[in-house]
Amino acid sequence: MDLNCHCYDPNKTFVLNPAAWEDPLPGQFGASPAYYSDYRSQRRPRENMNLGRTWRIREGMTVNLRVEFTNVFNRAFWGDPTANNAKLQQVYFTSGATNGNTSAGFGRVNTTAPSAFGSVFNLQPRQGVIVGRFTF
Repeated sequence: MDLNCHCYDPNKTFVLNPAAWEDPLPGQFGASPAYYSDYRSQRRPRENMNLGRTWRIREGMTVNLRVEFTNVFNRAFWGDPTANNAKLQQVYFTSGATNGNTSAGFGRVNTTAPSAFGSVFNLQPRQGVIVGRFTF
């Protein structure tokens, strides 16, 4: 599945197929390469934008105004799918209302888990800072 297609619900879809993975026999080495160049996570562009302007009032006096934005296009990102154990059973929530959401398993995208950077991917809104500076 192409994780960049935005054609699936990450709460209801397992994005990795456990049947595509196989463990080598006991005592045997696997025939797979050490690195898969086509096995990667979703593309996550980061766009930041800064605008600034300096006005000279008179000799020795200036006013500087700067605006800085992070995630300027307000993109939402989901975390990486669970990919560390292909034998992990894929489970859907069964309590209360059966809404079809995934609860655990290989290929599950957890849409509320913190990332390695300590923030939740789908909750990183656009942020902006305005900085004014008067120099004399």
